[in-house]
Amino acid sequence: MTATMKLVSRVRRLGCVLAFCFLALFLWGLPVARALDNGLAMTPTMGWLHWERFMCNVNCQEEPDSCVSEKLFLQIAEIMASDGWKDVGYEYLCIDDCWMAPKRDSEGRLQADSKRFPGGIRRLANYVHSKGLKLGIYADVGNKTCAGFPGSFGYYDIDAETFADWGVDLLKFDGCYCDSIKHLADGYKHMSLALNRTGRSIVYSCEWPLYMWPIFKPNYTEIREYCNHWRNFADVYDSWQSIRSILDWTTSNQERIVPVAGPGGWNDPDMLVIGNFGLSRDQQITQMALWAIMAAPLLMSNDLRHISLEAKALLQDKDVIAINQDPLGKQGYRLRKEDNFEVWERPLSNLAWAVAMVNLQEIGGPRSYTISLTSLGQGLACNPDCLITQLLPVKRKLGFYEWTSSLKTQINPTGTVLLRLERAS
Repeated sequence: MTATMKLVSRVRRLGCVLAFCFLALFLWGLPVARALDNGLAMTPTMGWLHWERFMCNVNCQEEPDSCVSEKLFLQIAEIMASDGWKDVGYEYLCIDDCWMAPKRDSEGRLQADSKRFPGGIRRLANYVHSKGLKLGIYADVGNKTCAGFPGSFGYYDIDAETFADWGVDLLKFDGCYCDSIKHLADGYKHMSLALNRTGRSIVYSCEWPLYMWPIFKPNYTEIREYCNHWRNFADVYDSWQSIRSILDWTTSNQERIVPVAGPGGWNDPDMLVIGNFGLSRDQQITQMALWAIMAAPLLMSNDLRHISLEAKALLQDKDVIAINQDPLGKQGYRLRKEDNFEVWERPLSNLAWAVAMVNLQEIGGPRSYTISLTSLGQGLACNPDCLITQLLPVKRKLGFYEWTSSLKTQINPTGTVLLRLERAS
């Protein structure tokens, strides 16, 4: 080996060592906000939630297959357990609003609607647990739920005890009909402490910042101390406009919300609507890819009894789920926006990176996008080289790339190309 070759080799090795050092500082040197101390949601919660697809349909006489009822949840539980959903990580079967009777019982306890849930919540929980799944339920911090059923204000302790007695594993706690910001904050804190006092492991899903944003900027460090995940923005709808608005809000506020996310506490951009009616194939790929990049809870709201094989394959994509569930627990972010393209990236364990390139243009055909690998991961994602695998829209190995390389790809309108970059040396 010539002296020049030795020098080049030493410089490359030094560059690699420095890259590792700087990356370690970037990923692990930042202060981490204290998380809710219940040992839960160390990776984003995965499961199914009824609201976007089934809403508050209580008309079981005319629509027995699509009303909010015991029958619906028994059927979904069976499918989650038998059709591969549980095996890839979708563990929580969650009831949203409209499960309750109009009034509490004589002892002040919440009760399920006796016609739609004739066996009660405890029996449903037992069945869900027998399938190897966990049960989520819904309540509200205020005087009423958003649909007008009994709220938990003044009943936080008894409601927490009731949910624990029933065998509930997750509580989605909404914020409707609360008369002040103080009562809102105090109520979310009170319920968090009450759930922990029950001794049962119950994931706590909050909507606390969503209801604060119109008036005050939320204190996310405080919210993370009480909640396992938290909604920030309006409900998702089954439309591309809704997905875009969620992504736009997220990027506009990413400097505030990204640093606070991590094991035990996550930003929640709301449900996956893949498998419904409003999104094209490319738009469904975009939602799945970016929810993985954002380390978002993956809570589907669809009808698993009638879902296409294409949508099922996307939702059960183990490579994409692995990005979402990556144990490093760092939320991704938008790196840049130019010419109606967006580039998102997320640091992963073992010094890997996930990169999503989105074509936001809604006219014309596929467009080419070229990205310099030196621009990714603070310049470290492919330093000195990397192996790149395309995960979406279809999986294929793109091969070996050096740090100074560029990568060119074709992206469909409103579609996304999702990549995984891993160390080659």
